[in-house]
Amino acid sequence: MGNWKLVDTNLGQAREEQYEVAVLPVGATEAHNLHLPYGTDTFAVEAIAERACQRADAQGARVLLLPAIPISVNENTLGFPWTMSLRPSTLFRIVTDVVSCLEHNGIPKLLLLNGHGGNEFKPHLRELCRQTSVQIMLVDWWTCDPEGWASIFDNPGEHGDEMEPSLLLHLRPDLVNMHSADAGSTREPRLTAMREGWGWMARPGEKLTTNSGVGDPAAATAEKGEQFLARVTAKIAQLILELSNTPVDDMYPYLDA
Repeated sequence: MGNWKLVDTNLGQAREEQYEVAVLPVGATEAHNLHLPYGTDTFAVEAIAERACQRADAQGARVLLLPAIPISVNENTLGFPWTMSLRPSTLFRIVTDVVSCLEHNGIPKLLLLNGHGGNEFKPHLRELCRQTSVQIMLVDWWTCDPEGWASIFDNPGEHGDEMEPSLLLHLRPDLVNMHSADAGSTREPRLTAMREGWGWMARPGEKLTTNSGVGDPAAATAEKGEQFLARVTAKIAQLILELSNTPVDDMYPYLDA
C-alpha cells in the first residue's frame, strides 16, 4: 500500500506493484459563471479521486490513480472566451489509448470518474467493451449521492450553481469570488418538446445563459462543500474497494444464477 498515485510513483516502485483497478478522472476547462475558475470541474474530480483512492488504498485496495484529463467536450460553450474543448471522437480516442495501456500492463479494471456533464461516454464504452479485456465502470461523480445532494443544498442547479462553489469554497477558496456571481438564470425554450423535457438539442451556452451559469449559487458555503465531498468520497472509495476485491470471471460483474 502507498504507491497509489501514478505521478508520484517511480520506476522501482512500479515494478513491484500489481494493481487491480485504475481510476481515470476526467475534468474540463470552461467558464463557470463569473465567480468560479475555468478549472472547477478538474479541481473537483481530482480532489474526489485522490481522497477516494487514498481511503481505498488504506483499506487494502490495489488501486492506481491516473493523471486527470483536464480538457474534454465543451463544444456548446465555445461562445465564451478561452473555452478548451475536445471533440467527442477525440476524447474517445484518448480514453481508448489509456485503456490500451492498462491492458498492456495487466490492470483488469478501470473506473472512469467523470467530472463534466458535457461528456457522454456510454456510446463509446458500449463499443469499447467488445474490444478490450479491461472491465470499465463509468461514474458521473455528482450522481452517486442524490440523498446527500437533496439534503445539503437548497437550490441545486446544473452549472456553477450552489454545489460547485460550495466545493470550491472548501477546496480552493482563493479562486472563488462569490460577489461576482450572477443568479444563473436561463432562457426559456421556444419549442414545446424542449420545455417538457422530451425533446433535446445541443445548447449553445451563450444563448441559454448570461454568463454560463445554470442555477443560483447564492446559498453556497464551504461547510456544505466539505460535507458533500466527504459523503461522495466515502461512496467512491467503497466502490474502488469492491472493484479491487471482486474477481473477473465469465459472469463478471453479475452474480451466478
